[in-house]
Parts: sequence; structure tokens; C-alpha cells
Amino acid sequence: MPRINLLNYNFNALIILVCSFLVLIPEIEFSTNIFFLILFFFAVIQKSFSYKYKKVFSSILAIATIYILFVLNDQTLSKEYFINLILGLIFLKYSEIEKKENHYFFGFSCVFLAVSSLVYGQDLISSFLSFIIILLSIIHLYSLNQTKILKLNLNNLFRYFIFALSIIPIITIIYFVFPRAELNIKLFETKKNQLGIPDKISLGSFQNISDSEENVFIFKTNIQDEDKKYYFRVKVFDKLSISKDWLNSEYKILLAQFKDSFTVSNYIKRQDIDASLIMFPHEKKWFPKLANYNFKNSNLNLNLINNTLTTNKVVTNKKSYKLIYDKRDVAYQKKLLDFYTLLPNNISPKLKQWAKTNFENASDPKDYLDKILNEFKTNNFFYNLTPVNQGNDYENFFFNTKTGYCEYYAGTFTILARLVGIPARIVTGYYGGSYNNIGNFYTFKQRDAHSWVEIFIDNNWVLYDPTLAVPNENILNSNNSNFESFETSIVSSNNEQKINISRVGIYFEYINYVWTNSFLRYDERSRTNFIKEKLSNTDMYKTIFFILFSIIAIIYLIKIILFIYARNFLYKLFFNKLRKNNKNLSNYMTHQEIYKSLKNIDQKRFEHLFKLYEQIKFDKKYKISFKNFYSINFQIIKYAYFK
Repeated sequence: MPRINLLNYNFNALIILVCSFLVLIPEIEFSTNIFFLILFFFAVIQKSFSYKYKKVFSSILAIATIYILFVLNDQTLSKEYFINLILGLIFLKYSEIEKKENHYFFGFSCVFLAVSSLVYGQDLISSFLSFIIILLSIIHLYSLNQTKILKLNLNNLFRYFIFALSIIPIITIIYFVFPRAELNIKLFETKKNQLGIPDKISLGSFQNISDSEENVFIFKTNIQDEDKKYYFRVKVFDKLSISKDWLNSEYKILLAQFKDSFTVSNYIKRQDIDASLIMFPHEKKWFPKLANYNFKNSNLNLNLINNTLTTNKVVTNKKSYKLIYDKRDVAYQKKLLDFYTLLPNNISPKLKQWAKTNFENASDPKDYLDKILNEFKTNNFFYNLTPVNQGNDYENFFFNTKTGYCEYYAGTFTILARLVGIPARIVTGYYGGSYNNIGNFYTFKQRDAHSWVEIFIDNNWVLYDPTLAVPNENILNSNNSNFESFETSIVSSNNEQKINISRVGIYFEYINYVWTNSFLRYDERSRTNFIKEKLSNTDMYKTIFFILFSIIAIIYLIKIILFIYARNFLYKLFFNKLRKNNKNLSNYMTHQEIYKSLKNIDQKRFEHLFKLYEQIKFDKKYKISFKNFYSINFQIIKYAYFK
């Protein structure tokens, strides 16, 4: 079997480089991944060539990398940008490696990247890869100091592994005390993040935002009900412009206009709810709001009129929140309710006539609203993510094309309600999510973005979802799995295999959730409290300090004793072990006689140690220094205890 050289520095560096690339793949956009892939191949190719101006060319490329990553990061100086920049520079540093000394800077840079990723990246795969990078980098740096080629065997693997594990306490200390500083400086106005809900709704708006598998938030509840569908509101659109765009009124403007037109009563707040939410970064200030719930110690801004939440700063980090029951009864006066019936003057006469006729034939407002839903249900309306582009022509949709998705139905329903004086508003957010029955949590992705309607009836806002009125057989396509109730025929064996794969995905999703949530619960506040608690507990602090000091003192005392009695230690440990394993060796034999009595294979194996023993015992000029003490004793222990 050919030997594998553990001192093949170039091969080790390449493995570490690949792992460093993999650790950031799930956290960055597709365009940035493509750039890193190109940079990776360039680094590998350039490393195999040596030319005069190699470092000059790499320096120019490093400046270009800084700029390209800045553009790809939406021209924002954030922690993600700097972590991506570290990886980019690691690629370039790898391409410059020619001598053994170049590996040191490369190895330390990879350790820094892995620790940074471990601190800020909380998912299971990212954490695992970060840990692997740290272990491999430490082994790589350790191997750079070795002068002898080591074979890939159990002894050397165990030796490297134990040495690499010694870095774990340092990683633990960094994790527990390293501050979670926020950095997010946007220098220019650039393209908007596609996560979330747009600032205005036109017919076709959701087509641009719903085609994404990116996670938005995870909702955990103790209610075990796979069929339960939750509506998380993000924005309320309460004003229709002349161009038929639905707009979201700012809370400050609503307060200034309707300050005395609503009152809050029956405020009920309890903190005994077993529910939580993990929010993923989306670079915006909106926050998902579940009806009658709020977030504990979150410092979120509650819009009492439209019942939505916003933050003071953009959401740039994954964070876990605890939900509390928070119910407020808001009484709306006529002036504010009239605001939710306003429409521009250019509403289609045909829509006006339909609303007038059906409202006159309805027994009450609820009956009229049911007539609208029944129209969507029985008059050949279709749900389709790619309808014909028709602009904001609600008349054409309602009477002719009859094909669209959530904002088509929600917008039309709201207009028809307002035409007869019923207060109505469009609510947008996320609906359904995918349920994990192992951990009892829902994962909401961008594809779950949805819009529905709230109607003010009987002094309360009542949820209407006109999209759900569309028959199942009329759903042509959908990104939201909660709308895909139709099934296609499939071979049973393939179906069983699909179920098994899906089940594995559910288990992995659960494990990843537990791991991520455990990391997120130790946030900046937890870190501060942890440090304050430990430092404020004087007795515990003194005890820990005393224990650590005692352990260090004992270790160094043992080292000093072994250093002074190195010869006796060698004799007793090594030769006693030889005599124990070889019955033909007596206690009266000299080391030369012992050596000659060994088998040829053992003579070759222990030749170096016998020469070392002779040098230590008979050469008075030879002194055991602290520099070679560790190497000597390690060889003794290895030969004595490992075959």
C-alpha cells in the first residue's frame, strides 16, 4: 500500500481551501458563489505556475476582488461582506504559495475565517464545516513544524487529532465572550432585497417575490396540528392610488390624521405561551406579526391601527424570539372607518354596477361578501403564477381573463367591498409554511408570501382569503405548497421512495433547527449576562481561578520532575516495557544486549530510541533542553504504548 505523506502541505492546503469555500456556500447569493468558483479555479491554476510578476498580478486582483464583492454585497459594508472578503483573499493567498513559509499565513487566515463563520453562522452544516476547517488548519500548522515525514497510520492520526482538539477550549472561550457586534453601513441606494413584501402592490407584484426557496422565519409552537394554517401579517395596504397601485400608509401619517379616531381597550398580556420564532436576516425593518401575539423583550414598534410590527434597525442577523399572548381591542370611529372605504374616481363603471346589483340583492354585508367568494368559486376563475400581463386592470381580470394569483383576488375583493361602503384593507405577509411534525415547527420561505383581505364587520376586523375560494382543480401552478392540493398519478414505488427522502429531509430540518436555536438563544444579551453573572459571583470566580491555577501548577511541576529525571524516566518506562513484552529479556542485561536480543523488525523500529538513550546517558555534553524535551518524551510514550 503506498504511503500517504502527512507533510504534503499543498494537498492539505487544497483540502482546507475547499472546506473554506463550502462553509460559505449556503450563506451567500448565487452570483457571489459563481464569483468564488471562478476565483477558486484561478487560484488552483495560478499556483501551478511560477512567473516573475505573480505577486503583483495577485495584488491587482485582490483590489478587484474587494470591489467586486462590495458590488455583489449590494454596496454594503456588513459582517457578511468582510467574511466573504476574507475567503476571497484566502483564495488569492493560496495561489501565491510557493514556499513552506507561505503556508503559515494561509493556515491562520483559514482559522480566522472558520472562527468568524462559527460565531455568526448558526446552522448545523456551517458549524460542522467550520469545526473541520479549524481542526485541519491546526493540523496543517502543526505539520509545518515537523522535520520528519510521517506515515498515515493510527499513531500519527491519533497524535494529530489530540493536538487539534486542544484548540477546542480556545474556540469555546471565543464563542462565549466574543461580542456580537453589528456592522451594516449602506453607502448607496441600490437594488432592493427581494425578501419580504414590496412597498406597493400592483397586479403582478408577487410574481417577482414568490419564486424563492429562501427561509424567512421559523415558527415553533406546542400545538401539534399539521393542518393548522397560520397567517403572519407584514404590511397592510389601505390606500388605492389613481394608477390602481395599493399603498401602505406610514403609521406616523395615520396617527397624525386619525389620532382621536381610535381607542385601545381590554389590553390582555400573558407570558405563558410556549411559542417562539427564529427570524432570518432580510435587510429590512418589517417583522411578521401573528394575530393576538407579540414578542417578549423585542423592542419592536407596534402599529395599533393596522396591527403590524416594525424594527428600528434593519434585520441583519438570525435571532430567536419568544412569543407572548398580547390581545388589544381597538375601537374604530367613523372617520377612520371611512378611510378604509376610499377609492379613486376612475374605478371601472362595470365593477361599480356589479357591486351595486349584487349588494342590493344581498340580505346583509356578509351575504354580499359571500357572493363575491362564490363568484371566484363557480365562474371559472383560475390560480396561475404566470397570467397575461394586463396592468392594473381589475375589470379585465374580473370579467375577462379571470386568471391571476393572490393580489389579483385580494385587490379585486377589497375594491368590490369598498364600492358598497364596507371598510376593507389588503393584508400581506406569509401563509401556511411547511410543517415539521417531529419538532412541531413551521418553516416559512419566501415562496409562502401571500395577500388576503380584512373586512370590518360587527366592530371587528374579519379575515377573508378570496384566493382560497378558487377550486382545487383550477390551480394551474403555485410556489406555495398550501395551494397545491391537486395530485398527479405516480408509480407507488417511486412514491414510497419520495416519501422516504422527504422523511430524511424532515429529520435533518429538525436537527438543524435544534442546533440553530441553541446557538441563537445565546445572543448578545445572553453573552453580556453570562459575563456579568460569572464575574459578579466572586466566590465562584475565585474557585475557578484556584482550580485552573492548581491544574497549571501541577502540569508544570510534573514537567519539571520529568525534565530532571528524564534518564530514569526513559529507562523505567521504555526498557521495562520491552522486558514485559519479551520474556527472554532479564533485568541484568545492558541496553546493547537488549538491542541484540530483539527481532530484526524491532531493532529497526527502536534503533532511533536506543541511540537516543546512549546519547543521553554517555554523552555528558548532551543536555536535554525544554526545546527537545517534548519530542523525546513523545517518542518514548509512543514506542512504549503504541505498536
